[in-house]
Amino acid sequence: MLFELSREEMVSSLGEEAIFLAPPGSLRHMPEDSAAAQALLSVGVPAGVFQPQKRMDSGQLPTVDDKTGLAEYQAPPGCEAWLVFGWIPQTHLALDPETGKVHGFSENGGPVQDLHTDIFSLAYLTFALHRLLKEFDWSEDDEDDFERLAKALDGIRASVQERDPLPFSGDSVWPAVLDDMAAGMWS
Repeated sequence: MLFELSREEMVSSLGEEAIFLAPPGSLRHMPEDSAAAQALLSVGVPAGVFQPQKRMDSGQLPTVDDKTGLAEYQAPPGCEAWLVFGWIPQTHLALDPETGKVHGFSENGGPVQDLHTDIFSLAYLTFALHRLLKEFDWSEDDEDDFERLAKALDGIRASVQERDPLPFSGDSVWPAVLDDMAAGMWS
């Protein structure tokens, strides 16, 4: 676990309704005692930038094979069984149950993105972003506000990169998301 984050901390800051928990039985073949399963079942991921994946009629979350046409992707072998548990802008999030790594499948196809070393990295980043947007104090001075917002986002980026370089490297969608936030598109 790269980041220490508790459900209580997220709930006290954002509210119970803002934290996604995977329902029991929805994780398919993922061992429920794995760190990733425990994170999804008992800690959760803040909703906002992250949107939870809808479950299938069976009550389970879909796999990559259920959700995407892999012909459009440069994907590693075996990824069709990964669990699709959420979405961030234009990107389906899939969890490799063997490694606990979070991967991104762009809606436009292409290479599969390595987005987070573990689920706690995703939860930490989405929590920090959600909390910033919720608590940001807008004033009458747009120029100053956008400078302060950009500086705060740079701080979040640096704190995540210090422990997990994946969210802001390679073909990751996260730099574009933070640029959109800095431009005021999420406020």
